[in-house]
Amino acid sequence: MKTKILSLFLGVFTITLTSCETENSSDQSTASRQIAPVANSVNVSELSPCAYTELIADQRYDAGDIKVYFDATNVYVEYQASISWLIRETHLFIGKQNMIPLNRYGSPNPSLFPISESFEGGTEAAIYSLPRAGLPKCFTISAFAVVNRLQNGSVVQTESAWSEGVRFNQESWGMFFDVCQSDCSN
Repeated sequence: MKTKILSLFLGVFTITLTSCETENSSDQSTASRQIAPVANSVNVSELSPCAYTELIADQRYDAGDIKVYFDATNVYVEYQASISWLIRETHLFIGKQNMIPLNRYGSPNPSLFPISESFEGGTEAAIYSLPRAGLPKCFTISAFAVVNRLQNGSVVQTESAWSEGVRFNQESWGMFFDVCQSDCSN
């Protein structure tokens, strides 16, 4: 049953992502900043975040924020870069904690997270939308990113970053946080 639900969830999400078209930014410089498209036309600036956590790069830098929003039908997860940082890749898991892809040591494997995206020139923000009905009342989010730090318009540092929260284990700095739909108003 869990496999069927996961397969249905992944299928709906894949259809949602593939229905969006993005511009090819190959002619943009590395330092240019663009906003990643939302999987639909909802403007999250009209919503209040229900949950919020820092995006921590290299276990010590505040590279941005992860914000969770709800409306009547969807949940939105926003990656937002801090000043002087750009997001190059996102890897997102939303669902039951026991379904997070882990390696044999119990550390998360973000390359197997069901939601992934790359941004050639980097982006200030990326927003992902999922139907609320497909999620349990309380669920886990694990948000991973590859980020670039800029100085005078040039990339000076590339780091991995995790949403701040509970560590999966002491050997890994991968983290997750929990959100309950009942804690969030429409």
